[in-house]
Amino acid sequence: MNRFSPLVLFGLIVCVLSCKKDPEILIDDQEANQIEAYLDEAGLSAIVGQDTSGLYAYPITLNPGGKSQAEGKVLRFFYQMSLLDSTIIDSYDSLDADTLMVKQGANAIYPVGVDYALSYLKEGEKWGFILPSRIAFGAFSYSSLIPENAIVRVDIELLEILSEEDILDDELDRINSYISTEALRDTVANPLNQPELLPNGMVFKRLRAGGSLRPAPDSLITVTYEGRFLSNEVFDRAPNADAFEFFYGQEQTIPGFEIGIGRMAVQEAALVIMPSYLAYRESAQVIPPFLTNEMIDLEIVPAYIAKVGPYEPLIFEIQLIGVN
Repeated sequence: MNRFSPLVLFGLIVCVLSCKKDPEILIDDQEANQIEAYLDEAGLSAIVGQDTSGLYAYPITLNPGGKSQAEGKVLRFFYQMSLLDSTIIDSYDSLDADTLMVKQGANAIYPVGVDYALSYLKEGEKWGFILPSRIAFGAFSYSSLIPENAIVRVDIELLEILSEEDILDDELDRINSYISTEALRDTVANPLNQPELLPNGMVFKRLRAGGSLRPAPDSLITVTYEGRFLSNEVFDRAPNADAFEFFYGQEQTIPGFEIGIGRMAVQEAALVIMPSYLAYRESAQVIPPFLTNEMIDLEIVPAYIAKVGPYEPLIFEIQLIGVN
């Protein structure tokens, strides 16, 4: 069985990331003294989080009339992360190809202190934050950049606030553009049938006809598949030598994959295109991103986030081999 199957393990994200959000104390005295000494030396006046996080926050650029997160929780932002001694851990700014995009408050951001921090900003604002080690990286260390129990400073510039409805509208436009670009409606290039646009936003395109046997609830399904992004870049596949099996109707796969299988017959092949809400949704984001594989190895975040980032529409080319 292919180990990177189209499984949805959102429970793992919620369990692993949210379990860091229930401390019994705010912050130990030693770290509090270090942070307060840093703020005094820098001439900064910080807000101390009123929850149990121990987060320190201070505005750098305010935008009182800016869009608030009451209007959406999907955030695009730049950041710079450093230690209190000014050692830069990582930065993501206008020189990079794109902004980072996350869903705030969904237990989908690591470290959890960054999730807390993002909740402070309006669109167009920039704030600085001091993360005590317990909401940063804890006992984890990485090279000379992140020592154990490091206190971390993060400056965040919030560029855009979007709702998930905004995201879906954009994804549906991109899917329609893909259909046109790839000539999926061309009956010469793709003669079997026209792509079907389903009410849920999915597209189903039959590539090869099959028999009469179809999936029934709780039946064992055997498939091969190739997973691609709308760029046609392949992120996963299960070839004939390593077919993927799952029990249909038991929510063992991402929703769009199972919906597509439900429209197929044995020996049929089809193209299934789905918006992200039927795939990996907000996925999860490690900050800085270069720590993703480290966090996967430590089982802090699920393995699929190394391949599928937040809000990615996906294409699966599927062959239904067997139904038992």
